[in-house]
Amino acid sequence: MVKTENRKALMPLFKGFEDSVLISCAEGRTGICWCDDPERPTAGVIEAGDFYFTAGDPAFAREAFEIAKGNSEAVFMPASEGWIKALTGLGEGIITTTRYRTAMPEKFDRDKLSKFADVSKFADYKLEMINEEYYEQALKEEWSWAFVGNFSDYKDFAENAFGCCITHEGRLICAASCYSVYSRGVEVEIATHPDYRRKGLATTAGAAFIGECAKRGLKAHWDAANTMSLKIASKFGYTLKEEYTALCFDKEE
Repeated sequence: MVKTENRKALMPLFKGFEDSVLISCAEGRTGICWCDDPERPTAGVIEAGDFYFTAGDPAFAREAFEIAKGNSEAVFMPASEGWIKALTGLGEGIITTTRYRTAMPEKFDRDKLSKFADVSKFADYKLEMINEEYYEQALKEEWSWAFVGNFSDYKDFAENAFGCCITHEGRLICAASCYSVYSRGVEVEIATHPDYRRKGLATTAGAAFIGECAKRGLKAHWDAANTMSLKIASKFGYTLKEEYTALCFDKEE
């Protein structure tokens, strides 16, 4: 496969694939695009951070693997059962994983979000917006890179995205941010530093972020990687729309 900027020709391969990251890609805001033929593609890969969306002819599974093989955190998002079979059949340690697509409530309960976002119950912790200092901190660690990593620099992030973070003595320890953005919404990215998990910080940061999205009139798409993420989303009014199969590298190999 080769890189392409001809998104108009590529995007029809992903028709019917529900994901806000693809909307962002179609608008030219996110993603590195790959295909077999820039003018008349029959297979394509959209690389967006750790996510690799695959569509079209699964016969190009090997080429898709070659694009992602250097990223141990890669998550393949296959458009069809054919791609699942082709990628897992390569013998490269690619396994299936279950993710959870959610539906947003018609309207968020702003009062409820405000209560969840109250950080006063955590001593010595602060709830802040991601500024340049926290942007730089986020880039340096694997757990936090995705808060800001899909933007070219801080200027790009500050002008086109935002994030709500929890800090402890000047250290970024949890955040909810824009994984990607498009004209009408964002994809939610949420995580907590391993040393600070299971304290309820993600709920606090997530509520603040969803509230900020609501205030700005933006849709906040929440694709849950696991049941814990789904549980947090449900607190804010999201409901499970469907489970689906994604692929990743088997880290036990």
